[in-house]
Amino acid sequence: MKHKASLILLLFFSVQLIAQEKSALEEVQTVLTDSFDFDKDKLVKKMLTDLPSDTAKRQVTGFQQNFKSEYLSDDEFNYSQGKDSYSYWQLLKKRIGNFLKKLFGYAPDAPTPAFIEILIGVLSGIVVLIVLFIAVRILIRHKGRWFFDKKNEELTLDIYDTENLIEKADFRQLIAEHEQKGDTRSCIRLYFLWTLKVLKNNNLINWLPDKTNSEYLNEITDQAMKNQFSYLSYLYEYVWYGEFPLENNDYLNAKSAFENLLRKEVLNG
Repeated sequence: MKHKASLILLLFFSVQLIAQEKSALEEVQTVLTDSFDFDKDKLVKKMLTDLPSDTAKRQVTGFQQNFKSEYLSDDEFNYSQGKDSYSYWQLLKKRIGNFLKKLFGYAPDAPTPAFIEILIGVLSGIVVLIVLFIAVRILIRHKGRWFFDKKNEELTLDIYDTENLIEKADFRQLIAEHEQKGDTRSCIRLYFLWTLKVLKNNNLINWLPDKTNSEYLNEITDQAMKNQFSYLSYLYEYVWYGEFPLENNDYLNAKSAFENLLRKEVLNG
């Protein structure tokens, strides 16, 4: 019991001693800090006192009243990225001129010699003629049909597309094109479809895509026309479905037979 009391007293006095030491340390730090701040303040004041005063004279200048307009009117200070106001013709001549100057060793900003001016005019004219020549060739190749003959653009119709051929085709032109290729088999098909179209337009048959030639034959009441159509349908089936192209004389005879019927029905119609 005596030992415990002694231990408690020892701890009490130790705590008191540590607290006193801490308080003393804080007082020392405060003194040092205050001393440092005081010395620093004195040093700054001394430096400011020792600085030489600025006695140099100063002259205040300003901008001229119209300074902006002077710069705006000067091309050297124009940094805008707008497009050059050149026409296509002027731009073409300018580019050709720059090319010729470079070719003959002149600086781009050097005055253009007289002979280069002549070459610029000649070459520019040649370029324009070449462009016009190409445009005319393209127009001739398409036979001017872009604006005036939309129907014939569809004449690239599939030769097997019976319905569109009968409704839209210019048979005379198509036949002429296939004759130039020597494709007599396709010519016979086109002649036969043309015949069906004429008979339909003259109300001699009721044309439908899925009807057979025999059905059309039964619809024709005129015996002479029936005989002609019977022969032409046989010729067509032999050449087209049998895949037998006709030679020159045979083709001319078949063509004549189709033309006779078409001419007669067109005149009657």
